[in-house]
Amino acid sequence: MATENTGKQLDLCILFFYHKCDELTRKHYQLLVNSNPGACIIPLTRAVSEHLPGSVDVAEFAADWEISQPWRNIDVTLYAWFQNRTVSAQRYILIEYDCYCNVDLKLHYAQVWDADVAGVDYFTSSANPRWHWFNSDELQKLPADDRQHAAGVVPFVGMMFSHSALERIVASLNRRDVFCELRLGTAIKKLGLTFKRLPLSKRLLISWHAYPWQINNPGLYHGIKSLSPNEGKAPTPQGLNALYYDWKRSFNPQRILKQRPPGQ
Repeated sequence: MATENTGKQLDLCILFFYHKCDELTRKHYQLLVNSNPGACIIPLTRAVSEHLPGSVDVAEFAADWEISQPWRNIDVTLYAWFQNRTVSAQRYILIEYDCYCNVDLKLHYAQVWDADVAGVDYFTSSANPRWHWFNSDELQKLPADDRQHAAGVVPFVGMMFSHSALERIVASLNRRDVFCELRLGTAIKKLGLTFKRLPLSKRLLISWHAYPWQINNPGLYHGIKSLSPNEGKAPTPQGLNALYYDWKRSFNPQRILKQRPPGQ
């Protein structure tokens, strides 16, 4: 794993976010490393007592962001690291501690590699006005000029950025306490960056709640909260069931669907 700047821009830097160094975190980190041999993988955290090898703890950097609760402001960890990084890459992919990754991520993201930003879902306030974080209280935390660009990107995990896109995003952001996926989505829209959705077969593996299906194939899965991820789980939906699942959850303003398709 590369953790120091060699003076050459890497193809890919994988950022592994974690908030505790427990058995699940260590297992998922090691699986990520084993599945991406030779890749630049940097564990990122904030003010934890025990660190993974090679970690960057952004609490060591000067604080110029408002942070009320870590889950609201997980994006600040990304921005703080980027401003103080010792590694630069063409692309950055965000992975969290509850991701089960048994695939080469450079190949996994090949279909969206040329995008400024890629991930599961992105929407404007006009396209999804019922999204919880478009409420008036949260919008007021955005600078006045940004409110007309209000947009969301969900989830934070699994996103990929080009270097130039992330550089522009970090330079444009305000430091107030704004919910991460609103702040980031708004910056993407305001800057006119291109967003590409991951293919259906890949975005179905990234869930906003505990991942409800079995892990039977190579992929990037979220969120896996158990050391035995297949225990008590139904098979992953395929074909028309997969299309139905993705279509139905698109009607939920939170993009969450805990129900299983009929017959599963």
